[in-house]
Amino acid sequence: MNELAAVLAEGAASSSLPRKSSAVYHALRRAILLHRVAPGQALLEQQIAATMGCSQGTVREALLRLEQDGLVERRGYRGTYVSDTSEAEAALMVRVRIEIECRGARLAAARAGDADFLHLGQILSRMEAAETRRDGYAMSELDRSFHLAILHLAGLSALAPILTRCSLHVHRFTYGRGPCGTTPDNRRGLPSGTELHRELLRALASGDGEVAAGAMREHILRVIRAWAPGLLARVLEKEGEPATHR
Repeated sequence: MNELAAVLAEGAASSSLPRKSSAVYHALRRAILLHRVAPGQALLEQQIAATMGCSQGTVREALLRLEQDGLVERRGYRGTYVSDTSEAEAALMVRVRIEIECRGARLAAARAGDADFLHLGQILSRMEAAETRRDGYAMSELDRSFHLAILHLAGLSALAPILTRCSLHVHRFTYGRGPCGTTPDNRRGLPSGTELHRELLRALASGDGEVAAGAMREHILRVIRAWAPGLLARVLEKEGEPATHR
């Protein structure tokens, strides 16, 4: 059994998702995000359907969702292939995230109430559990949920698809770029993702928009520095800052 088939079989066994297309989608997205399959690899509908125990139509539906994420590209009659994210694209997406999310944090700090902090705290509790069991894919999904919740709280929901796509591709680029090909599944020595998000939550709770915006920018850059120092240097150079950010 090749690597893709092994990963999909694992996903089929562990998935609790009611819709088969969602199970296929998340199994493939996990494999792509955590570098279990390489850019340029063909994704064969027949093989995936056999491994996941579903129809090719179900697989096609999952592949269309992945195409919307930009994680695969369909090449006409030649089939579907895993796409790639270049350093230049990743750096631009980080800068887009900083622009969107700092504005979102500034607005959210003034709007957040007890129910909002409870919701964000619940996401962090799930993130901590995922971090404990070293479930890198769950951590990535919960990271997006946390940041999207802040964006929605800020009243910037129309930007959610942009933030989602940027986050996905930045995660894919940074995972595997750290020491010894680090991914969230083997992330020893890197700062706790849960604690980094708790720091951000405390900044939002201050009610000071400028404090929250500054904390959001620092959060994004600090995470990039931990996972992909080379990418951080490129982002900061474009912003006109020295590449020695700590």
